[in-house]
Amino acid sequence: MADFDSLFLKYHILLFRFTLKFIDNENEAHDLVQDLFIEIWERGQYNDPEVKVRAYLFAGVKNRCLNYIKHQKVVRNFEYHAALQLKELEANYYFSGEQSYLEKEALQNIESAIDSLADIYKEVIILSRLEGLKNKEIAERLKIPVRTVETRIFRALAILKEKVSVKPGIVAFYESSIPKIGMKKN
Repeated sequence: MADFDSLFLKYHILLFRFTLKFIDNENEAHDLVQDLFIEIWERGQYNDPEVKVRAYLFAGVKNRCLNYIKHQKVVRNFEYHAALQLKELEANYYFSGEQSYLEKEALQNIESAIDSLADIYKEVIILSRLEGLKNKEIAERLKIPVRTVETRIFRALAILKEKVSVKPGIVAFYESSIPKIGMKKN
C-alpha cells in the first residue's frame, strides 16, 4: 500500500499536466489519470522497478488521451448527424402541420359551401361525393332519372366552384372523390 501511495503522490500531478497537453477539459484529464491509477491498483503493477513504471504510466495516460479524443470525435459526429436529422424531422413536421391546416381549412370551406346549396343539389352531392354512390344508384334511391342526377351534380359543382375561394385544385380534388368525412345530412 505504501508503494502505491508514493507512486500516486510522485506521478499524479505530472500525469495530470501531461494529460492537459492532449485534452482541454480538466475534469476529463483528472478522470483519465484516476482511471489509470485504478487499473494499476487493481493489477498490482506498482511494485515494478522505477523506469518501467514511469514509462508505463506516461504511455498509459497517452493512450487513454488518444482513445478519449477518438471517442469525442465519434460523439461529435453522432451529435452532428442527430442534429441534422432532428432539423429535417422538424421541418417535415411543421410543413405537414401547415399543409394539414390548409387542407382542413379548405375542407371546412367546401363543407360550408355544400351546406349552403339548395336541398336538391346538396342531396346529390352528399350521395355522390361523400357516400360514393354512382349516378344510377342515386337515381334509384331518389326515384329520379339518371340524367337529372347528372344535371344536378353538374350544377352543384358549378355553384361550389363559385363559392369556394381556395387554391386551384381543391375543388377538382373534391370533384374526383372524397372519402366520407362525417357530414351532417339535413
